[in-house]
Amino acid sequence: MGKRVCDNCKGKRYVIFQKGKFARAIICERCHSVCDKCGGDGIIFKKGENNYTYANKCDCTMLKNRSVLFNEAMIPAQFAQVTLEDFQISHHTQEEARTNSQKFVDSYPIQERGLLFMGPVGVGKTHLAVGIIKKLTLEKGVSCKFVDFFHLLADIKEGYSGGKSDKEIIEPFVKAPVLVVDELGKGRNNEWESNILDQIISSRYNNSNELVTIITTNYTTRRDSTLSVTRTRATKNLLVSTKDKNYEKEVLQETLQERVGERIFSRLVELCRIIEIEGKDFRGLKYSED
Repeated sequence: MGKRVCDNCKGKRYVIFQKGKFARAIICERCHSVCDKCGGDGIIFKKGENNYTYANKCDCTMLKNRSVLFNEAMIPAQFAQVTLEDFQISHHTQEEARTNSQKFVDSYPIQERGLLFMGPVGVGKTHLAVGIIKKLTLEKGVSCKFVDFFHLLADIKEGYSGGKSDKEIIEPFVKAPVLVVDELGKGRNNEWESNILDQIISSRYNNSNELVTIITTNYTTRRDSTLSVTRTRATKNLLVSTKDKNYEKEVLQETLQERVGERIFSRLVELCRIIEIEGKDFRGLKYSED
């Protein structure tokens, strides 16, 4: 008879759940017994040369540390349960994107560039990005950060009232070994927003030998595929604070190069491998079924 798998964590030894705005991971209490090596202290004392006693971390602390890394990644609560394995495929580009995502995880930290997922709403760009950093934090112990660019802009504006500078707020994201920037291009794209984006991308570009960046965006490099987003749910999700329909239409018709500017786009191309994804809008299908 095989060993019974815990029905609470399915053998992973940790449980992921939603807490407030973010996904959280905790050690599974049902199957994680007190370590017989350290007695739960997390430290093992060993005698070395000259009868000196050395304190070493016990192996049992590894999972606790990885759970902390997961919690610090700031993954949105709605993506708490998504994985690379449960990614739905309706188009060959989605299959290729999932394969490349798994290869990215397997090869980390030996890779030259990050990933830039582009395509219309609902094809799984954020799903893949979250799936990657879930594996990196919980399976490889890599420090990662997730940030929705539009929400970051809102946090910076809110921080001004508390006397915080741009640099203070974006510093954790600039320095993260692996950073996911979700919804690149979202917002009004004014001079201030472009400057914030430039600070983040340029800082990571200058340290690209140590830092890896993953980007998701609804904007593509081809006008025909960018236009394909225009008449769907993108209009509702753009969150542009304007009643000017002509402005809204103009924004949606921009390519990524036009949206972020040639300087930033050039650096993105050097930082990331571009992966364009097509397929059904699974979020749209979900809403239509509700």
